Amino acid sequence: MKLIGLTGGIASGKSTVAKILQQLGAAIVNADVLSREAVEPGKPAWHEIIAAFGRDVLQPDQTLDRQKLRTLIFNNPTARKQLETIIHPRVRALAEQRIREHAGAGFAVIVYEVPLLFEGNIHEWLRPVILVACDVDVQRRRLEQRDQLDAAAAQRHIDAQMSLEEKRRLADYVIENNGTLADLELQVREVLNKIRAT
Repeated sequence: MKLIGLTGGIASGKSTVAKILQQLGAAIVNADVLSREAVEPGKPAWHEIIAAFGRDVLQPDQTLDRQKLRTLIFNNPTARKQLETIIHPRVRALAEQRIREHAGAGFAVIVYEVPLLFEGNIHEWLRPVILVACDVDVQRRRLEQRDQLDAAAAQRHIDAQMSLEEKRRLADYVIENNGTLADLELQVREVLNKIRAT
């Protein structure tokens, strides 16, 4: 069984690559999905987040207001660290559980898709890592379109993450997503074949 890390910069096409890998027979474990599961109303992380940030971060249905939390931590490293300390260990425990389930089901390739894989030092225990990258102007344009942002706001989001150049240095495989979907699919197949051959 091959366990692969998948990451990428914001709006670089990581989710599209995950879908292609799934079509090629891989099981996908998505950290964003798990993070939402970990903070469902009534769960321990939900209680801890309310204790740390107050009930203002709740929506009327008692779920977390993720946009409000994102805004709260965007320029506040202390608050971000506090939130990560609550969520990350629980997401990792859920991920390990899902990986075991997929392995038990007979999947030969399992992909753990994590937006902040390097920032969370997950590459220290999970290899190989595939990075989905693109040129910064392409990334900014996609982000503007996807999230309805102006150029300055899109750039702030890009600047808040570890640079793609730094991520390229840390990755085992880099998929450059500047072209067509057909180009992307070809690169994904090539990388997957290389990993299967090792």
